Amino acid sequence: MVQLNLDAVKEPKGFMKVLQFFFAILAFATTTSFSTYFTFHASIKPPCNDTGATVVRQEVSYPFRLDAVIQEKQLCTQPAVEGRFHFQTDTSSDAEFFVAIGVICMLYSMAALAGYTLYGERYSESDSLPTADFLLHGLLAFLWLCAASAWAAGAGTLKDGCNPEVWMDQVCKGNVTCTFESGDFKGSFGKLNISLLFGFLNTFLWASNMWFLYKETPWFRGNQQNAPPAGDVGNI
Repeated sequence: MVQLNLDAVKEPKGFMKVLQFFFAILAFATTTSFSTYFTFHASIKPPCNDTGATVVRQEVSYPFRLDAVIQEKQLCTQPAVEGRFHFQTDTSSDAEFFVAIGVICMLYSMAALAGYTLYGERYSESDSLPTADFLLHGLLAFLWLCAASAWAAGAGTLKDGCNPEVWMDQVCKGNVTCTFESGDFKGSFGKLNISLLFGFLNTFLWASNMWFLYKETPWFRGNQQNAPPAGDVGNI
């Protein structure tokens, strides 16, 4: 009969599962909800009779696929001339991999916590369940490290992609002139940096929990059973 045992949450492996569930949500939620923007000024060379440059503003949000955006902006009214701006940055694969690992780990934490609280006795008596749990934790810890590292590299690329001074000469061509002026904006990335911290924190949580899970495996129990009693050490 299935019996709910909330004492499992007080054990190290159960308490760590609560932390893993919570911080996995924080990791992918701060990534998917992050948004910013950047601006620059663009103008058309003569024969445009307008004075002043036009502000071009580009919104940036998950999945950060800026290369799919072609923004058209009217740069001159007399005569009517539009400028086309095609941004090249694409960090969607890094961001989506990071979010996918976060969602997978959140779901696994929920399932494992349900198993600890509902089937704790069966888990303790089994050899295969603790072993599978331990091995899956090792795999997910490694995937967290890969995802956090990839997203850290992608975040650096995204920051460059939001800095018009980096790519202005490549995007603004022909008779279109672009400048980055004092009132322009390169984006704010505080929330994105927090998502990176959560990613590496999750790597630490999943890796450190492997010690508690290892103590549940038959490998650890077998070593404990084969170890000589403390009083017999001196008689060897």
